[in-house]
Amino acid sequence: VLLMNGSAHDYSYVYIQGDKVTPFYVKMEGVMMPRYGKNYCILSELMPGLIHIEILFQQNVFPPQKFTVLVPENGYRGFLLNKQEHGFVLYDLQKKKYLDNSGEIQKDSENK
Repeated sequence: VLLMNGSAHDYSYVYIQGDKVTPFYVKMEGVMMPRYGKNYCILSELMPGLIHIEILFQQNVFPPQKFTVLVPENGYRGFLLNKQEHGFVLYDLQKKKYLDNSGEIQKDSENK
């Protein structure tokens, strides 16, 4: 009798959408991720917990931006990449909050 190991994982994913003007790449934990489109990235098959990502811009038009993102258990997080005066922030579509590159969450009203 062959027993199947219950190792089927319910992975999570992170989606990042940019604007149509500023193409970007994503590095996760120091590894360049595949790019399927110029203005979005899908980080798939993630385990829950913190991940460190770096947003790199095509032709280095802006300096790299580093973020720490909490991956949920068996779910997803969606972000919009927004340019602001001091750099870029990720707008969390689920929590409706901004995540800046220091890992700080800011109130929506502070960053319109």
